[in-house]
Amino acid sequence: MTDKELARLKRPELLEILYYMRRELDELREENDKLKKRIDQLTNAAFSIGLKVETAESEASDE
Repeated sequence: MTDKELARLKRPELLEILYYMRRELDELREENDKLKKRIDQLTNAAFSIGLKVETAESEASDE
């Protein structure tokens, strides 16, 4: 929507646009938070696997 089109809108129409934009923003923030948590989980899992591999390699080289 162009600036001219926005300027022609009446207050109720602008409020409705703001309402839906805010809803979308809230949904995107929630999705972003979920994705950040998932990244943390995967990072921790990868780190844990890395430690297990290091331990196994160390034990194998000690034998």
